[in-house]
Amino acid sequence: MNKKMNRPYKWQGSKLLAITLMVLVPALSMAQDQSFSELIQSARDAGIEQSRLADLQSRTAGNGITDQQLAGIIGPAIALAEQNLPSEMIFQKAMEGIAKGIPTERLQPVLQNLQRSTISTVAIVDPWVARSDVAQMMRRSGEQVGNQAFRNELLKAGSKAMAGNVSPESLQGLFEAIGQEITLSRSKPSGIVAAVNIFPDLPSTARQPEASGAAIAKALQSGFEAGDMQKLPGAMNAAQRRSQLPAAAVIEGIAGQMVQGTLAAQILQNLFNGNIGGGPPGSSTPGLGDRPGQGGPGGYGVP
Repeated sequence: MNKKMNRPYKWQGSKLLAITLMVLVPALSMAQDQSFSELIQSARDAGIEQSRLADLQSRTAGNGITDQQLAGIIGPAIALAEQNLPSEMIFQKAMEGIAKGIPTERLQPVLQNLQRSTISTVAIVDPWVARSDVAQMMRRSGEQVGNQAFRNELLKAGSKAMAGNVSPESLQGLFEAIGQEITLSRSKPSGIVAAVNIFPDLPSTARQPEASGAAIAKALQSGFEAGDMQKLPGAMNAAQRRSQLPAAAVIEGIAGQMVQGTLAAQILQNLFNGNIGGGPPGSSTPGLGDRPGQGGPGGYGVP
């Protein structure tokens, strides 16, 4: 295996902070330094589609939202677009908040947090996408996706994860896991984007991000494609609920099924049925037979 390919990336916190400040500070002062009409023109100049702006303005019309408040909503999107970063998720989140009647004073910090998360994700995604083995994976996959589009989709997925309280270190660990030679050799761009998207939604990520990253990488190696990945969080939650076992046990059961060569669709069905080990109904995988508090050999009870 190529050691260079699997070498951990160093987390450059000072560089990330500098990038964040360079982009965030102008965004926070933009609404104060420009009139609303100038702000709209800045958005157009940054490449934001006029239809996006018109839709947002029509949604806010009649809601008592002032031009200054609307400027505070648009500002983070402009700051991202001016740095060649995707801004669609800002508009999507803004639309969701407006539809739910969330006050702008509560909505604006959410959008600013999403902006910060996107900036933080750049330091992880851009070096990863620039790797030669990632480029080979894209060519081999046969999927018609450009490098810029792939990068933007990963940035959106990564920013969602960080906005959902996934740490930069945990997200970096995920990219290291899916960047392994064996994983890339069996993956497609769409599957990798889906993998990053589901990372914050797995029940094991909050407490065991490394285990979640390893499980996602193993799933890609085992033939999970984008559609399968999107179903995995729901399947794991269902399995945990029906089996009353902790998330670590569910991950162990999934790994066991993958080792057995079980197809992705069958693994998902087994999980939805609460059949973590993948054997006949009522059977259990060694080490998974004891529910919390029962404390049997190999179980998860109190010793």
